[in-house]
Amino acid sequence: METTTYTRSRTTDFFYKTNFLIFIFGQPNFWIEDLKLSKRFVKFYYYFSIFNDILIWLLIIFEYGSFFTQNNLSEKQKSDLIIFAISHPMLCLFSVMMSRLKKKIRLVIYSLAVGLKREYNDPEVEKQMIASSLTYLSALLISCLSAMVMFVVKACLDIVRHGGTFTTIITAYPDVKDKSVLADVVRVFCYIVWWIMVTRVFAVFILVITLTTCLGYQFKNLQSYFSSLADIFERKYLSQTEKEDKYEAGLKVGIKLHSESLKCANSIQAVCRGVFSGQIIFNVLLLTVLLYQMTNSERTLVNIFATVATASAVLISTGFYMCNAGDVTVEASRLPTAIYFSGWHHCRGPAAVRLRKLVVVAMAHSQQPVVLKGLGYLELSYQSYITLVKTSYSVFSVLY
Repeated sequence: METTTYTRSRTTDFFYKTNFLIFIFGQPNFWIEDLKLSKRFVKFYYYFSIFNDILIWLLIIFEYGSFFTQNNLSEKQKSDLIIFAISHPMLCLFSVMMSRLKKKIRLVIYSLAVGLKREYNDPEVEKQMIASSLTYLSALLISCLSAMVMFVVKACLDIVRHGGTFTTIITAYPDVKDKSVLADVVRVFCYIVWWIMVTRVFAVFILVITLTTCLGYQFKNLQSYFSSLADIFERKYLSQTEKEDKYEAGLKVGIKLHSESLKCANSIQAVCRGVFSGQIIFNVLLLTVLLYQMTNSERTLVNIFATVATASAVLISTGFYMCNAGDVTVEASRLPTAIYFSGWHHCRGPAAVRLRKLVVVAMAHSQQPVVLKGLGYLELSYQSYITLVKTSYSVFSVLY
């Protein structure tokens, strides 16, 4: 049993719970210690996850085989097939990439949840961070569930209205017109495996969104820390010299915390680079195909809702990635102001000269933009998200 000594807080409890969920969804345990599960269960679940991974990749191969065996597809089913062929391998690679970075991710989580909280942890900022993370994850979960449910609704309505088959995901077998019992069993089994694959993807979303949200609030926590230094000069029981000494020591701690926060930001960029880049490509390709699907498939209410639900899930997942990264940039940009109002102007004499130089250096260092990037050059921000959505429509306009 791996043991780690650390000060427990609401942040560590939150990261433990999210990592527990990530583990149940099929990813490794990224938490800094073993989860509170029996060794027998962990061993069983390890092999069970491997078995599920094999099923997922077999399903993807089965999907690609449908390009050669399925000859009775409607326009909607043809575009669905293209969407699945593009999205499923890419989304599964996200899971593989994050699994291979287990040690690095564990260090990042330790830094965010424990290391950067040792010196200072504003309980109000911590509360806001947890609330924001839960809000984002809930919205993403609802959008993903809506997309998956709409495929079932459409399949059921096809059976009722047109005497069709329960076709949610198109595979090499059975044929979409095959109404045998074996064909229905295979379709239901493939749909269950598809759900397992979605849980893998959602585990990656939980991890990345939690990391970027916590990083943004870490810079907000730093703002609170520097602002709190001004309170030192309100302590009437201290002499002016003692106040200046305490302020200097506190300022140096803040500068150290800022440096460590920047290292953490670089680490998050390193471990999430592949997911950020893949999500951008995924967003453009899928939105282009979905726009094509909307213009060429039969315009029924169910088809429209299914397409809109899928598009919403894509836009929301990409939006949370990019907007959360944008929050990091915005919160980091507010740090120089917090340093400026940290109370340096209360210092007198030689201490004032010395500390002003230190404050200037700290402000200059904090003015360097903190930017997370995808594809090596694209800054993840609110503006780039809007640009990405517009680019998807532009690609569709040029091609179709």
